[in-house]
Amino acid sequence: MFSKLVAEKVLEILGNDPIKVLDQCNCLNYTYVLIRTGLGEFLGFAYTPIEDLRAGEVGTIPRVEELPDLVTNLDSLVRAMGIALLNAVSHYLVTRNRLSLLPSDLKSEITRLLRPRCTACFIGSITPVAEKASEVCSVYQLERRSDLRHGSYPDIDTPLIIPNCDLLVITGSALINNTIDYILSLKKSNATVVLSGPSAAAYPPVLHELGIDVIGSSLVKDPYTAIDLLKLGAGYRLMDKRGLLFKYVSVRHHGEGTRGN
Repeated sequence: MFSKLVAEKVLEILGNDPIKVLDQCNCLNYTYVLIRTGLGEFLGFAYTPIEDLRAGEVGTIPRVEELPDLVTNLDSLVRAMGIALLNAVSHYLVTRNRLSLLPSDLKSEITRLLRPRCTACFIGSITPVAEKASEVCSVYQLERRSDLRHGSYPDIDTPLIIPNCDLLVITGSALINNTIDYILSLKKSNATVVLSGPSAAAYPPVLHELGIDVIGSSLVKDPYTAIDLLKLGAGYRLMDKRGLLFKYVSVRHHGEGTRGN
């Protein structure tokens, strides 16, 4: 599975560096995990999949060494916790390895990728970016949640749309709801794949190595202020408005490493 491969590769890069989990919570909009490392504290967060909740067991404490099992757990809340921990560890690796991620806007990068008469599919609600793309090419949106769907198609139409698309923009929630592998299996061989959103903050070189062409995500600059807001039900837009996020775009370059764009 894609998520498991990402987790395994991140752990391999991490090596024996000590990581301590300080706090974790499945909050209303986002799940977070706070870790302490030799370079300070880092917060990772990921979408809380409220549409997939089940009456399962609770109380799973995330452990770094169990990361591949967490991101593939049958319980969606545990998977969200796993992706949040993966993102926290990845933020540490970005800092430790001095990875150059320059600030950029996903809308600008998508605009650069568009070609006249191309077909793009946005998997998950990224309406402002999709609307911009529709000025240049044919655009489809797929959304699982009916309350967020509006003019989008339900995800049951995935096999009818994705094989015809030149550009796929996939929200990081696909890592949590276990649809990422199915989506990637349907894409055209020459399609450009973009992984976007706060849940997509895994270590960029690993995502590029596994076939993701462009990553548009963010890192948390002030963990404790972000935690206070998340516990109160805050979403991504509010945290961005408060200046708590470092937003970046990373682009695969000839299959070698990553560059900030």
